Amino acid sequence: MITKRGWGRAALGAVGLTLGGGLAVAALPALTALARVEHGQWELKAIGSNDATRTLCITDPRVLIHYGHDVGQCQHSVITNDTNTTTLHYACRGSHGQTTVKVATPRSFNLETQGIINGAPFEDEYEARLVGSCTPAKPR
Repeated sequence: MITKRGWGRAALGAVGLTLGGGLAVAALPALTALARVEHGQWELKAIGSNDATRTLCITDPRVLIHYGHDVGQCQHSVITNDTNTTTLHYACRGSHGQTTVKVATPRSFNLETQGIINGAPFEDEYEARLVGSCTPAKPR
């Protein structure tokens, strides 16, 4: 049984979401539901948790496929690809899992992700809503 873990929430807050190698994701077919997600600043709230809401700048919704961890070379299987739902199974070095994005509107979606990363199970669910344009990073 996979238990609910805060790994995904911690990773989002600490490192954000990136495509990492990116090239593995680029080879996927058009993902209809993900294509509906507007680009911009999003708030993600963990369902069933009192954790603080996180913000995320989404410029390429495909980053949601490998939510919470960097990707290298991965194999993908598209399970569902329709107007409202994209579900993919993936296997990467050191991790595998399944992610489902259910798009209610281009400004609202739910994200469900579960799997194994470096031998540890994870399972997280989020509600997301668009709050505006991405905020430029502050110079260090």
